[in-house]
Amino acid sequence: MGILQEAKLPRQKITNATDEWPQHELLAHEKELLGIYVTGHPLTPFVPILEKYALTNTAKLAELSSRSLTRIGGLIAAVQNGVSKKSGKPYSMVTLEDLEGSVQVLCMNENYEKYRGLLALNRAILVIGEVNTMDERPKIFPQEILPLEDAPKRFTKQVHLRLHTAHVKPEQLESVRELVAAHPGKCPLLLCFMRPGGEVVFVDTNERFGVTPSLKLQQEADARFGEETYYAKVDTSPPERTPRRWERKNGYNGGEE
Repeated sequence: MGILQEAKLPRQKITNATDEWPQHELLAHEKELLGIYVTGHPLTPFVPILEKYALTNTAKLAELSSRSLTRIGGLIAAVQNGVSKKSGKPYSMVTLEDLEGSVQVLCMNENYEKYRGLLALNRAILVIGEVNTMDERPKIFPQEILPLEDAPKRFTKQVHLRLHTAHVKPEQLESVRELVAAHPGKCPLLLCFMRPGGEVVFVDTNERFGVTPSLKLQQEADARFGEETYYAKVDTSPPERTPRRWERKNGYNGGEE
């Protein structure tokens, strides 16, 4: 017993290895090992963007008419690269996953060349493209792809800051100026002064007080002045069809052959 007592080792703090992993890495390992997310979903931080800037989701795609254009956001769950037997050109078949399900996105020709840098596993993207609902499962042919976090900057028409006059003090107006200065941009900013009686007074700011819309700006505005201070007026009009390269060269006007 004496020998064993003398051989005592210094006590070490036992930590859970998963505590040291960033959340996105932990979720990626869960999906790889278990096939599902257990402790959360990597799209959760993007829910405010998906709700405002995506025009549809995977559960509603089948309701759209074939060849209609839409905007849909999600996470790249799989990427399958190949070469077309018909054209001999490379393509990517992307599995885009949102909180409702998944859809196949076929990226080829000039769009493959332009956007292949964004087609990375676990990347959150927004796809503007044409829906094919003629097959058993809908498919999307993109005409534009962008990082999901860039959607507010691209599709916000105006930013409103809603301020309650009963609580507005001179230092708060200075705080508004500081917030705007930290997120400069070209999107018009309106101050909405909300009176106790329910009336709202809109003040259009000078163009030099324009902002760059983002999820970070929304979070900072709501943290400073209260929940739902930030409001984004979003462009929800259907996307316009972009002529393909061969259509532009031949003067094709986009009508069906």
